[in-house]
Amino acid sequence: MVVLQIKQLNGFVSYASKTHTSRGRASTTVCVQTQVAPSRTQRIMEKIAVGGEAGGAGGAYSYNALKRLDNIWSNICTQPKGPQETQQIVSRVSGLSQDYSTENNLVGTFDIAVCGGTLGIFLATALCAKGLRVAVVERNAIKGRDQEWNISRKEMKELTGVGVLTEEEIEEVIAAKFNPNRCGFENLGDIWVEDILNLGVSPAKLVETVKQRFISLGGVILEDCSLSSITIYDDLAVMQLSKGEILSSRLVIDAMGNFSPILKQIKGGRKPDGMCLVVGSCAHGFKENSSSDVIYSSSSVTKVADANVQLFWEAFPAGSGPLDRTTYMFTYTEPQSTSPSLEDLLEEYWKLMPKYQGVSLDELEILRVVYGIFPTYKNSPLQAAFDRVLQFGDASGIQSPVSFGGFGSLTRHLGRLSNGISEAIDGDLLDSDSLSKLNPYMPNLSASWLFQRAMSAKQKLDVPPSFTNELLHVNFSCMQRLGDPVLRPFLQDVIQFGPLTKTLGLVMLTKPQIIPSIFRQVGIPVLLDWSVHFFMLGLYTFLSAYIDPVIRPSLEELPFKTKFQWKRRLEAWKYGAGLDYEL
Repeated sequence: MVVLQIKQLNGFVSYASKTHTSRGRASTTVCVQTQVAPSRTQRIMEKIAVGGEAGGAGGAYSYNALKRLDNIWSNICTQPKGPQETQQIVSRVSGLSQDYSTENNLVGTFDIAVCGGTLGIFLATALCAKGLRVAVVERNAIKGRDQEWNISRKEMKELTGVGVLTEEEIEEVIAAKFNPNRCGFENLGDIWVEDILNLGVSPAKLVETVKQRFISLGGVILEDCSLSSITIYDDLAVMQLSKGEILSSRLVIDAMGNFSPILKQIKGGRKPDGMCLVVGSCAHGFKENSSSDVIYSSSSVTKVADANVQLFWEAFPAGSGPLDRTTYMFTYTEPQSTSPSLEDLLEEYWKLMPKYQGVSLDELEILRVVYGIFPTYKNSPLQAAFDRVLQFGDASGIQSPVSFGGFGSLTRHLGRLSNGISEAIDGDLLDSDSLSKLNPYMPNLSASWLFQRAMSAKQKLDVPPSFTNELLHVNFSCMQRLGDPVLRPFLQDVIQFGPLTKTLGLVMLTKPQIIPSIFRQVGIPVLLDWSVHFFMLGLYTFLSAYIDPVIRPSLEELPFKTKFQWKRRLEAWKYGAGLDYEL
């Protein structure tokens, strides 16, 4: 009898063969160990010189970092639904902080402590500009990644209004400018727009500029220092840091992103409802490099590993040189055991990207490989679960479920949040109920869930593989016909009732035969849920347009707490209806 055992460990495959006679009197053991051929992704990434990692999504570029993130993604896919046991970072203690021993190793007491510095530094600087005492805690160094962020000038200008940047500094951090910008879907025709995600901003320069502004305003930075625990007292939040220091503040801002330990505690370790997986590269050698792709699909639903996926692309000229270009491939999926890994997607990316961009991979010099996972939850934005703790940025779920990376939504909400937080500090309105009004229900954000579901490939297809491309093309064509007031907000992740209603009506008139496929793709429960948010979107639009002007003049006559609550309610109507967006 021959028994063959095969094991794979650390890139090697071991074959162990054991031979026995029927009576067990003779025995032969042969062991052979051969190395598994590295994937194309591994070969490419190990040739690239990698510098230090930056904080935030997409801040790491090494193959080892890719495997670490893939391991996190695999654990998410295989975990059961429902709450899981999580580390308890935040705890509540009755009484005042002075009743407990907190003097040892006390760094200081602040109005606000921001945990997570890569994007948190923007809010921290805006709050510091209002005269508040602010500290930032970051587990690494506060620095931006090398890979550029793509954004529109309109969104960048939001930073000047809150005192974070000057107009001159905005120009200094812009690494690339380009037009026009394309939207296209599998040979169905292209739609061209101007000034949408048409700037490449250097995060390294941007974050460093804001960091220096923060320091000049009196802000305090604690780098290479992670959060261990937070104890909430009646008067302060006391933070225990990894190096033994203690920091106290009236309010803690959680800006630690999608994988914040506080966020994990609040959600009980629950599995995300959806996920956007992103892979890509920045490479040298593109001769045609003057325009960008905001969203492009070059194929119908296809197989990657064991999963059906609908793949989309983005492409932007890079600021590092005239022949340098960044291309992203992304897909939307539900976390499940059959979901592809990031490395699986990168293997597909190397096959498809050359055809998509009209180049040979051999002609390109890969400068860096980028990748990320962006979880989304239906119940977003996240309400404050504790007194004196508020989520911000990706940790709050304020970004659209169809976007990856929350810098654009951060700039959009920075003025609203910095004003609201400042008023909460002034009025000592730091209980969870008051703080929740800073991250209110927004129907336009909830309505976007239908779009993510429509753009996700089901594992058991009951619509044609080309359905998603056909649906997106007819939607974008109708929005183009309706003009910039309809198309441009949508392309910047802002959903408004009037433009959405016009688009849906025109789609039904233009291609009514696609409607049954929409029902089959997204399902009746999702459509019913979406209908509620659509109704609320219309209601918020009415309230903001017609009731807000009646109420606002009398706000100053109200007591401080009542005025705070009404101002947050008016903001929720405005932002929840997308009426903060102006052409």
